[in-house]
Amino acid sequence: MRVVHGGRRPAARLLAAALAGPLTRSPAHAAVQVGRLRLDGVAPGTLLAYDGEVTEVEGRVTLEKLPEALTVYRPIAGY
Repeated sequence: MRVVHGGRRPAARLLAAALAGPLTRSPAHAAVQVGRLRLDGVAPGTLLAYDGEVTEVEGRVTLEKLPEALTVYRPIAGY
C-alpha cells in the first residue's frame, strides 16, 4: 500500500503515484529496512490500523516490527 500526501493538488499526485507503478522502481524513492519507526507530530485524530484494529493516535507514535524488518519508503532528498 502506498501513502500519498495531497499537498496543493491531491488528485494529480494520487494519479501520478498510481501511474508510476511500485515504489521499488521509482527513481525518486528509496527503500530502507528498519526494526522501529518513530513518527513525531502526528495530528490528533489520525487513524492507525494494526493487527486488524483501528485506533486514533496523536503526538509521537512508535512502530516496531519484530523479528523481521519493516520496509519504509521515503522520498530521496533533492528530488
